[in-house]
Amino acid sequence: MGNYHHRTVTRLLFGVLALLWSWFPLRAQTTLADSLEGALPQLGADTQRVQVLNDLAWEYKFDRPTTARQRLQEAIQLARTLGDTKGEAQAFNNWGVVETIHGQLATAQTHYETALQLREQLGDRQGVASLYNNIGNLKEARGDLDGALEDLLASLKIREALKDTIRMARASYNIGRVHEAMGNYSEALDYLFDHLLISETLADDYEVANAHDLLGNVKLELERFDEALGHHQRALQLRRALGDQWELAIAYLNRGNSYDATAEYELQQQRLERVPQLFRQARADYRAARDLYQSLEDSTGLSACYNNIGLLHKNWGSYYLDREVVDSARQQLDSALYWLSQSLDLRRLTGDRHGTMEVYNGIGDVRRRQGRWSEALDYVERYYALAQELGDPKFIQKAYKDFSRVYEKQGRYQLAYQYRKRYDELRYQRLSEDRVKLNLRREALFGDLRKQIEIERQRSEIQVRDAELAQASLRQWALLGGAAGLLLLALLLYNRYRLKSRANRELSEKNQIIEREQRRSEDLLLNILPAATARELKERGKAEAQHYASVSVLFTDFKSFTQVAEILPAEELVAELDECFRAFDRITAAHGVEKIKTIGDAYMGAAGLPQVDERHAEHLVAAALEMQAFMQEYGAERRREGRPAFEARIGIHSGPVVAGIVGSRKFAYDIWGDTVNTAARMESSGAVGRVNISAATYRLVKDRFVCSPRGRVAAKNKGEIEMYYVERKK
Repeated sequence: MGNYHHRTVTRLLFGVLALLWSWFPLRAQTTLADSLEGALPQLGADTQRVQVLNDLAWEYKFDRPTTARQRLQEAIQLARTLGDTKGEAQAFNNWGVVETIHGQLATAQTHYETALQLREQLGDRQGVASLYNNIGNLKEARGDLDGALEDLLASLKIREALKDTIRMARASYNIGRVHEAMGNYSEALDYLFDHLLISETLADDYEVANAHDLLGNVKLELERFDEALGHHQRALQLRRALGDQWELAIAYLNRGNSYDATAEYELQQQRLERVPQLFRQARADYRAARDLYQSLEDSTGLSACYNNIGLLHKNWGSYYLDREVVDSARQQLDSALYWLSQSLDLRRLTGDRHGTMEVYNGIGDVRRRQGRWSEALDYVERYYALAQELGDPKFIQKAYKDFSRVYEKQGRYQLAYQYRKRYDELRYQRLSEDRVKLNLRREALFGDLRKQIEIERQRSEIQVRDAELAQASLRQWALLGGAAGLLLLALLLYNRYRLKSRANRELSEKNQIIEREQRRSEDLLLNILPAATARELKERGKAEAQHYASVSVLFTDFKSFTQVAEILPAEELVAELDECFRAFDRITAAHGVEKIKTIGDAYMGAAGLPQVDERHAEHLVAAALEMQAFMQEYGAERRREGRPAFEARIGIHSGPVVAGIVGSRKFAYDIWGDTVNTAARMESSGAVGRVNISAATYRLVKDRFVCSPRGRVAAKNKGEIEMYYVERKK
């Protein structure tokens, strides 16, 4: 299956703008710049003049960017002279908006970072949160996904502290979007469902539709096509009711992607009954999106829509090629070229080089399927050159593969081999990089499984060879007669015995390798999944989700992580986190606690699953106290060395959960339920150096631990919850 990100209209820039402006005071769009210009000479060199200059720049932001920049420069100079930090911060904010509108994202980011420093000086937490959000969105647009995630999480933390529910929901959506782009689909689903829950509670249909749109895209990546279609259909219903034509066009495009992706999958699986109908449904949605983009005069959306229609016809042509319906295949591939050419014209006109590269790739693929090798090679060379200029490893890898395919068809086997080798090398290099970024242990597991499959394949070859040898001996025996036949038979039997012995030795060696690799794979699997779950996965190929009536869930989080991260080099920061999390792993393992996952600087564990344990709360609280003891000792050591140190908050809640494996690939054991959410609130409502537990957990551990009541404490989206600090064992 292909990646569907490039087949969806990017709304990122518009989302950035919406969020940039979300916390600014509302201004009437009808304010006359002429009136402000007329008032300017009457003003002295004071803060009011700074405000008017900022207002003028805001009025000029769309149509007169050069004038807007000039006014902002004046505002900044005057604000600095007056010591008007607020006015200066607003000017840099506005300047960031201007540069974002006009596509100068690097410059925009610089201005937002300056505004951030000024807002921090002012102690404006709402402004700081918004700027972290804006910078994160810009980093995402520029391809810095790790940096984007860090800034967006910082924004979310502040908004949680401010109890700004509306902006918390939006921040969760943005974080989910970044996780989706990074391929972290489990994390993306967590944040998107948070966003959906809050948006539904607030009856905000616009945000509910956004959630369903992106949830549908994530489900497509997970190849859960029916679920993806359900989300995209719900988004489309809401967009129709809201009446926003631009958003409605995106909804049609996304649902079309669901139909098209499902058809591609069915085609690959040779389940052909539904494929034509799915293609027709996708085409209808793409046409609806096209009509809307034409009415909106949105060339960016229209070019993406034309591209998707072209790719649809390409896949449709492949369907007919497989069935050897030559005329229909030719018609569909010709249609694909027409629509891809339409997309190419628009993308050249708008200067969209990345989009141009995608279209070149699509046209080259069509020409290859048509058997027009020279033209296919020309387009591969075109998109390869752009991929090199843009530094896009994904399309460089695609080009190597396409070069190899075309050269092979042209009989240029040496070149075909060279490019296939480059493709494999880059593919493995990118896989390796992804493994480091996502999860080394998971990828190692899959690598071992692939090795095991290869060993099994070799074992089968040995068995087949042995069977062929036996058949050959029998055939030769049937042709022999008399004494000569007996002699030959004896020789053959001896030779068979010798080959059989050698095959048995080889088989024995392979079996030893298989056993060794199996043990290693099992060790890796147990490092990722609970033993019972791993056993079920190996035996059945899947693991069913389980309901647990009573477990205890723990969350940890480091105070001032962002501030420490700004001080420490990246390598040292990762090493510090690794040191702390390794210690947490040792402690939880010693107490029979199941580690669930880490998210950034947060650590999550649970007791009472997958093996039921009536003393789960006691074990988890004991582990939490050891964690805090470690953090205090470790922090003291670092402070003696004059180095920054982390401090941890730990929260625990007990109750029912559902546990199981998420996804069909790169699977992860995870838990869900209100108990998980409440445990997270215990952590965020606690204090550094303390273990904060709910009343439910307190009732389970009060006989073995000394606890201090805190009374009822307000928690995010939970109202007031009775909480306790754990002091020590009795």
